[in-house]
Amino acid sequence: MKDNSLDDFIENVRAQSDIVSVIAGYVSLHKRGKNFWGCCPFHHEKTPSFSVSPEKGFFYCFGCHTGGNVFNFVMKIENIAFLEAVKLLARRSNIPFPEKHKTPAEMAKEHETAQLFKALELAKNFFQACLVKTSFGTQARNYLVKRGISKDLMEKFQLGYAPPLWDKLLNALTERGFEIDTLAKAGLIVKRTSGDGYYDRFRDRIMYPISDIRGRIIGFGGRVLNEGQPKYLNSPETEIFNKRNTLYGLDKAYHSIRSLGNVIVVEGYMDVISLHSVGITNAVASLGTAFSVEQARTLRHYAQEIYFAYDSDAAGQNATLRALSTVRAMGIPIKVITIPDGKDPDEFIRKHGRESFDVILKEAISLLDFQLQFALRNHDISTLEGKVAVVSQVVPILSDVDNAVEVNYYITHLSKLLSIDESAILSEYRKYINKKDKNVNIGQTNYNRIPKDGLNPACTQAERQIIRFMFDDIGLIPYVMAQLPIEEIYDSSRKEIIDLIYNEYNIGKSADPSRIVHKLSDEGKNELSLIMLLNSDCTDITRVVDDCMKTIHLAHLHVLYEQHRLRADELERMGDSDYLQELAESQRIKNEIKKLH
Repeated sequence: MKDNSLDDFIENVRAQSDIVSVIAGYVSLHKRGKNFWGCCPFHHEKTPSFSVSPEKGFFYCFGCHTGGNVFNFVMKIENIAFLEAVKLLARRSNIPFPEKHKTPAEMAKEHETAQLFKALELAKNFFQACLVKTSFGTQARNYLVKRGISKDLMEKFQLGYAPPLWDKLLNALTERGFEIDTLAKAGLIVKRTSGDGYYDRFRDRIMYPISDIRGRIIGFGGRVLNEGQPKYLNSPETEIFNKRNTLYGLDKAYHSIRSLGNVIVVEGYMDVISLHSVGITNAVASLGTAFSVEQARTLRHYAQEIYFAYDSDAAGQNATLRALSTVRAMGIPIKVITIPDGKDPDEFIRKHGRESFDVILKEAISLLDFQLQFALRNHDISTLEGKVAVVSQVVPILSDVDNAVEVNYYITHLSKLLSIDESAILSEYRKYINKKDKNVNIGQTNYNRIPKDGLNPACTQAERQIIRFMFDDIGLIPYVMAQLPIEEIYDSSRKEIIDLIYNEYNIGKSADPSRIVHKLSDEGKNELSLIMLLNSDCTDITRVVDDCMKTIHLAHLHVLYEQHRLRADELERMGDSDYLQELAESQRIKNEIKKLH
């Protein structure tokens, strides 16, 4: 099947899929004006802020800022990929899916991947049977019951047991027709270091199947039951299993995460199971490894806030700090749950129960508070050296905070805790900020210290109106293209949208938002959805477009002016005479700004 026939098929499915009726199958909608409204299925809310436009074919939530077309909705609500969403809607509309001719290499690859999933699924069944149906699993069953794991929980999380034999699984699966190579690629068997042959990777271990978001088994974690090392053993990286991209329990937790709007991240398999056992079903684990950027990105699709509940011992606290630094850079709100008595979540739940965990959940502290407490715990603040060490540790953290009120609050708070004059801490903070600024390379701009007029409300509105008008009237596109360079758009998502409009026009295609939305990033999809739901009624479009372009151009000039002014200051401090050239350029831009006002 050629790409253009696939495009035609996708467009046909989109055109025949009424977005209101599709979404109404999941969300209760009520008509208000031109649009339909309901409570968002992607976060918890009592007042409807989820809007669907049948005219434009878009949905958008004004609460969690999620949006897109009918394909994006199905992808999010069903947790499936784009083509799977297309197929689902095609079946709904009785549109046959065109078959694509596959090369022998493609067919072989598909078969190999399918065999990996099949082998892992059968391995899971084998381990489950060993746990609940054989004498091999007696000790493991007793251990799990002692840990408070009921038979229902064993079934829900598909727990199993790998018997203490070298080739029990290997023989069971080869007898079912699996190739040795497939079992090795699935991470189920290991080649002997001496001599020929293979042996089972997991032996005498309680087995925790690890699933992808669709519930397919992609790997295992095994906890040793008797003496042996390592205590926990995970499947190796395979074609379908990557620890950095995987969160244990996400397939069972994502509905709750979306409903509640937050997720609790723990370290271990048993932590997840214990939390689920008492009805806290928005918990996932980071597979005992350092929390990764990829895991943070995955959770960002489902949660607006992340709670970390790592072990409260020294190792757990250090792991929390590493995880927090990973998430903070992505701008996701973070809270830290402090578990008393050096316990992990599993121990705490078994000893104190759900109600006590709810208490410490409500008492979860912010990222800054956790980092401050961590610094105070690790230094003797009765000594001058300890006070200096705490300030030295906290000041770099404060330098990353954009809110001046928040910075001032923590400086005041820290001065009281350390019995140090507030001005002394403020002086260290300013010294650190100045040092950071001086480390910026010449020719680069420290954008954190430049007022971004391009992101003020007037400019934001101007960029959105320009986009909406170009979608409403294709004749405006060449007019805007000739006068509005893409470089003058400062918001990355709107720049992405305008760049796509320009490109589609240049290759002779219509810039239909519902057709091109799948080409955008998640941020671009959400921004486009919001734009398409805005009111675009206007009596003099050309005048409004000119005003919008003037607003955007002025914002761009203001940023350029600040860039050259700061560069001139830096060059002058270094004794470089080129600062005069930068000053002249900043003055030229300033004069241009005056002319436009």
